Amino acid sequence: MKKYKEKKKMNLISFFGLKVKPKLTRGKGMWNPLNTQILDGGVVCLRDKDVNCFLIPAGNSFVAIDSGYSNSKNTRDGLKRLGIDADSVKAVFLTHLDIDHAGGADDNSNRLFPKAKVYLGREESRYLNGELFRKKVLFHNCRLPIALSDFSTLSDGESVTFGETTVRAVYAFGHTQGHTAYYVNDKWLFSGDCIIANEDGGFCFFDFWNSDTALNKQSLKRLKAFCEENQTEMIFTSHSGILSSERAFQFCDNSPNWREKGFVFCKNADFDPYSEKR
Repeated sequence: MKKYKEKKKMNLISFFGLKVKPKLTRGKGMWNPLNTQILDGGVVCLRDKDVNCFLIPAGNSFVAIDSGYSNSKNTRDGLKRLGIDADSVKAVFLTHLDIDHAGGADDNSNRLFPKAKVYLGREESRYLNGELFRKKVLFHNCRLPIALSDFSTLSDGESVTFGETTVRAVYAFGHTQGHTAYYVNDKWLFSGDCIIANEDGGFCFFDFWNSDTALNKQSLKRLKAFCEENQTEMIFTSHSGILSSERAFQFCDNSPNWREKGFVFCKNADFDPYSEKR
């Protein structure tokens, strides 16, 4: 078990994610998450503004993929509406440590799943102690504002089992330097932020939000081969809903140019997902 903790503060990363990103992406159709609901197979989808986290049944409990924003009313209201006790979530697997995915697991927040063990990719954990930085702005190295304690790291291909539910880590670097997807019960892939999709199919994630877009594209080719080999049934993305393996990797060599004038990525997306209550 690893332990790192630092005081939470509104640094450049959190300021951008909470204040700038909603205005910068408004009207561009970049984020099209599913609404809060119970999906086929019993998978629970929770919507938190522009992002989804998921709960997978594990006997009488659940395991979670990601945890949404810190101190989010959206995720708590979603759990209440679906009649799910947050204490029944026994583990949360973080795809990466961005604030919209790991905020609900942050030690300096009112943790969404207080009884859950926390897992993340081994390389991703290097952001916690300052070995890695999320962005460099001029001469300033920007740290992620997430603090975790008592977490466990996973190597590529390593599995954890809760009851009859098995979660396998699949490294998918590029969006962050330790970004990790999770393969669940030998049929579902939870891709995190390596894939973004619209009506045409899946693409490499938007370049500005990636640590290394070229590496993200390489990871998508690896994931495509993995899904074909394992006959993956469905791919659950964090910002674009559910895809078949065929659609998910259709344009994996391309990263959409969201800077283009008049750019609208997904026509069905909310104009302003941050103002919508789901």
